[in-house]
Amino acid sequence: MKKITLLFSAAIGFSVAAMAQSNGSLQLTKGQKYLVENKLTTTSSTQVQGQAMESNANISTVYNIEVKDMASNKINLSNTISNLKMNMTMMGQNINFDSDSTDDMNGEIGSTLKDYINQPKGVVIDHSGHFIASTDTSATSGFAQQMDFDASGYGAEMAFLALPKNAKAGDSWTDNYSGDSTIKKSTTYTIKDITGNIATVSLAGTVTTQKTMEQNGMEISTKTTGKFSGEEKVNTKTGVIESGSSTIDSAGTVTAMGQDFPTTTKITSTTTVKAL
Repeated sequence: MKKITLLFSAAIGFSVAAMAQSNGSLQLTKGQKYLVENKLTTTSSTQVQGQAMESNANISTVYNIEVKDMASNKINLSNTISNLKMNMTMMGQNINFDSDSTDDMNGEIGSTLKDYINQPKGVVIDHSGHFIASTDTSATSGFAQQMDFDASGYGAEMAFLALPKNAKAGDSWTDNYSGDSTIKKSTTYTIKDITGNIATVSLAGTVTTQKTMEQNGMEISTKTTGKFSGEEKVNTKTGVIESGSSTIDSAGTVTAMGQDFPTTTKITSTTTVKAL
């Protein structure tokens, strides 16, 4: 189980949402609801005791977001994870989880997710789309800690991107982000095309992560560096990301039991956002 946990940490610990900064502002409406569907596919290889340990994971998450209040300097949201499915293969073992299954929710994985599945979380973002804070006070452990839902604002970072004022094809801007000393990220956005109310935006950049978590009494640290690229379809009137896709390639080390294990990971992500 410890090796499986180590591999899982290496596979998904690098998955972070794109964060944007421009001189534009989101134009959301109080009471508006959105359905956010995200799918992650990861392939990872970690060197453990001279052997390459391969792992694969398919993770799909459904978020329900509601705009609760629009203030002059912030936007209050209610974000709920309504479904989480995982299908993973690690060390020849298959791990499957579906939050809609009562048996799965009562199992080892589900026991660490009960404070998150179908539990609304208050999330605050600014008018540029930056995640500021959440009201979640749950103590994270197990799979919940590794999924790190709070980092994406329970889907908020996947759903909104403020474009520059009077956006036009060719506009480009760069955002440099550091999150609680664990993530450093530089993202360059370029508007490729605007057709009607939809802007096609390309993104590319670099990211480094450094995280430490505890699992089954064992401390696991990951340090990774990677490059990513992708594309998003953004509503120019609202700043809602109607669809997006990205790919991350990373390399680094996982430290556990006093040893460093080299690891490489590739993650592809696709997201759709629908107004309800």
